[in-house]
Amino acid sequence: MPAIHRHSIIVPLLFFAIACASSEPRDTSAQAPRTDSPQSAAAPANPQDFVGDWEAVSDDGTTIERAQMQLDNGTVHGVAQSLERGYFSGNVTKKAEAFFTGTPSNGGLDITVSDESSGQSVKGRAIRRGGYLILSIGEFETAYARPGKSLVQNAQGSKEAELLARSVTGMVYQSGTSASGRDGSFTGGRMRLALCSDGTAAFDKSDLATTGGSDAVDMGDAVSRRGKWSIVLYAGAPAIRAQWEGTGTSYSLTRYFRVEPHRNGSGARVDGVDLGVSGSC
Repeated sequence: MPAIHRHSIIVPLLFFAIACASSEPRDTSAQAPRTDSPQSAAAPANPQDFVGDWEAVSDDGTTIERAQMQLDNGTVHGVAQSLERGYFSGNVTKKAEAFFTGTPSNGGLDITVSDESSGQSVKGRAIRRGGYLILSIGEFETAYARPGKSLVQNAQGSKEAELLARSVTGMVYQSGTSASGRDGSFTGGRMRLALCSDGTAAFDKSDLATTGGSDAVDMGDAVSRRGKWSIVLYAGAPAIRAQWEGTGTSYSLTRYFRVEPHRNGSGARVDGVDLGVSGSC
């Protein structure tokens, strides 16, 4: 079983979540059952508990998201910003901004988020998990901490983290789809996550297509990463931390996965996507 370590703050995905939630909804009728997960556990909170400044910063310091909330006549109003810091220059640039309102409901907030740059508006949920703020939109969670506090903590002694480690160690999860047309067109996607018992990790994801014919156009992208993995507590819930081989000037060397094994052992839900067990390593 890989070691459990302490690590620094992770990068959130609020604006990516807004874009995905605003697209055409997916058919979830055939998805495998999910486990009861600590990711969804939260203590009831009052509206005042959400007020103030929140932030999250990537491990390399190049991506920052900040949120500010205030309470007005029982309604929480907030603004979130996505910022980018130059890897070498240190210059900070605002990439996107979103505004949201929250209405108290069942110990949390029912929120409406509006992305100023795209004009998109989506519904979501805000909760407090311990000392963290969690914004949920569709399948995606974005976690924030108070300024100066790490989102990622040592998982040593956590029963939930030990359970996750026992469930996923040595497993290879994978899914893929493809379709071909008579004109030679093709579309296909694949996602694979291997969490090997020797502590090594592999992640592959592709979303490719070609229009076919003599003037065929290739589209899509593919990602392939190799490295090491461990268990941490991300905003109070167990998560997989992958440390990739490579150089930080070309892509982020750290990625965090929310992995929820299916009760029947047939697979796992990885960052909102159901993957089946395809082998062991």
